[in-house]
Amino acid sequence: MITIHEKNSITFDTLGLGALLPSLCTVKEELNGMYELEMEHPYDQWGKWKDIEKERILVASTPSGKQPFRIYHIKPDMDGIQVNARHIFYDLLDNLCLNISVSGSAQTVLNGIKNAFAYTMHFTFSTNMLGTGAVTASKVNPIAALLSDDEDASSFVKTFGGEIMRDGFTITMKTSIGQDRGVAIRYGKNLVGLEISEDISEVATRIYAYGKDGVAMSGGYRDSPYISNYRYPKIHAFENSSLAYYELPGAVQALFDEGCDLPKVNIKANFQMLSETEEYKEYAVLEEVQLGDVVTVSNVKMGFHKKAKVISYEWDCLLDRYKGVELGDFVADLTSSVTSGEKSLSTAVSASTEIKQVYGLITGKVTINDEGLYICVNGNSIDTATKIFHFGKNGLRFSTTGTNGSWTTIIDSEGSVLSSF
Repeated sequence: MITIHEKNSITFDTLGLGALLPSLCTVKEELNGMYELEMEHPYDQWGKWKDIEKERILVASTPSGKQPFRIYHIKPDMDGIQVNARHIFYDLLDNLCLNISVSGSAQTVLNGIKNAFAYTMHFTFSTNMLGTGAVTASKVNPIAALLSDDEDASSFVKTFGGEIMRDGFTITMKTSIGQDRGVAIRYGKNLVGLEISEDISEVATRIYAYGKDGVAMSGGYRDSPYISNYRYPKIHAFENSSLAYYELPGAVQALFDEGCDLPKVNIKANFQMLSETEEYKEYAVLEEVQLGDVVTVSNVKMGFHKKAKVISYEWDCLLDRYKGVELGDFVADLTSSVTSGEKSLSTAVSASTEIKQVYGLITGKVTINDEGLYICVNGNSIDTATKIFHFGKNGLRFSTTGTNGSWTTIIDSEGSVLSSF
């Protein structure tokens, strides 16, 4: 049921102005992107179409329950009225943040963005994300302050990463709004109703790694287990002058773990078309996923498995079911960072929200120099901290008397565990 409400409504637990009788109504949502409703309504004999006015609010079903959408475009024709409406979240486009300059926890930054509004609005902002950061911007609308990925812009997602959950006037930023429900699909051919694209233009299966002072890692390069899937090794150089040579294998392995050696995959499932095929039952599990969920995708022919996220969907509000879903790469831009240059590791790290948050927690507590890696337990400097972990050529050590005191070896350079801490 689709109901329509006055433009100043902030609660939607009644029928409002009444129920409508649309002939078509769909909702489309993208991860951290567009969230819109399209409706077609006939000129019904009861005159319900007369209630359709710009800025009034439609309440319709979505995969996450009933949601409000504000009408921004109406187009009457000979058969009826075509309507476009945005999720109520987009009311924020009308506001302006004159000046944002806030730093601290993720919640503090969200509060700072809201406090910068030119006028108050009936929205709440919350997050359970960790780490610290800063957002500095001026003369931007609140949505840009939250979600902009422009190269020169400062925004919440560029600082903390994360994904937005929009539930009426409640806005929540999360590390991930979805989950891994154990859904897996296998494909080895294109099907009616399943549009698959694979892009290998940026695949890397052999990585040469260089660190501090241009020193290469031991052996010079690492090969992917998928190197034989392609006609030639796909060689890329990875360079980061902040890493010691013994840190490079881990950095390269992280790139392989994130899928830089696999094609970028995009899959669009059209359930109406798929339902006409014998293989439909193999893909019906996609009707149970939510936006942001992680799905395991297997290519039988190439013999690989990788994670992909539900990045968009189209929902039939009248039948309360999906018309289609789209899966995209878990870290869409990762392989573009596997190039020579200082940006290599930083871009790859910034693609992962979880890594971003950990980095925010330990910034200032980690020191890397020629002696190895130091982690301060009770301070932000190896010059002042007393409790310190050290990982270097002698293995993993622990000290409770600072860098100039005595060290207890926990794991020696051969990998033997000598003591606990």
